[in-house]
Amino acid sequence: MVEIFNRLIKEDLMPNTYYVLHCLKEKVIPNKFVNKDLEISRLKAGDWLTEDLVLTAKSLIFTDEINSFFKKTKKKTVSELMGENYIDLMLDYLEIFPNRKLNSGKPARVNVKNLEGAFKWFFENYDYSWEIILRATEKYVSDYEAKRYEFMRNSQYFIRKQNLDKSFESDLATYCELVISGADEVPTYFRDNIV
Repeated sequence: MVEIFNRLIKEDLMPNTYYVLHCLKEKVIPNKFVNKDLEISRLKAGDWLTEDLVLTAKSLIFTDEINSFFKKTKKKTVSELMGENYIDLMLDYLEIFPNRKLNSGKPARVNVKNLEGAFKWFFENYDYSWEIILRATEKYVSDYEAKRYEFMRNSQYFIRKQNLDKSFESDLATYCELVISGADEVPTYFRDNIV
């Protein structure tokens, strides 16, 4: 609501003046408690109305802008957000993680229902395909497998982990960027053991 009043102030429009403008656009008779003659003269002086009481281009654009504040955005369904076969893809994702407890004592794989909430957040905030996500996950698990899963995050925290300041971070997003940039192609170095 504050944004609307700020826009009215910026355009030097009083709320009653805008109300009359809106009524003219919608072809509605203004309430009797508003002095419509006074407001119409203000609208004409501000180049919001022509002498024939026709809205100018400026007023049409402005009324559309104000009306946009009242439009509700439709939230996407889970399948619109993550794809029709998202459950199968989440199961594929889960299979990449080892079927064991991590060194922290927590299972590496979490319940699919918990994953759904984490992935919903991920797809609302990032734009990666499932192919990239699965490749990034394989890279992550492979990196930690070499370290015997030391300090590895479980399947849910890899997607989204909440910090102390209530913000979220995503190691999955970081690994997706590594895959896209080609940094997942780490060269293999050979080491000779000298006896």
